[in-house]
Amino acid sequence: MLEVIDALVPTFIAFGFPLAAYIFSYVKMAEAERKEVRETFLTLKSLLTGGFIGLGLFVVAIGDALTINSLKVIGLLFLIPGTVFTSVMVWKRSKVKGMTTVLFLSAVIYFWGLPV
Repeated sequence: MLEVIDALVPTFIAFGFPLAAYIFSYVKMAEAERKEVRETFLTLKSLLTGGFIGLGLFVVAIGDALTINSLKVIGLLFLIPGTVFTSVMVWKRSKVKGMTTVLFLSAVIYFWGLPV
């Protein structure tokens, strides 16, 4: 039981602190800024790129901490389309940055997807 808690603590620290910072910043914003943030983050482009990658990384981290390989696979299934959509968005602006994004995110998917 303690091994599971020891494995989950770094995961919740890594994902909890940024999430708490985003929530506190959002609460402090004026209503006009809040509306602008909601409109920005609820676009299809945002959800398909950052949303899939964030959710995929979280699910892979939880699966890794709990040593449940099916969770890792589900997380990787979110990471792959997120990587494709992100690289397409970056590719439109710069070909070199697009390739760098693909290589970096592919390395993350490969190394986190390796069975323990």
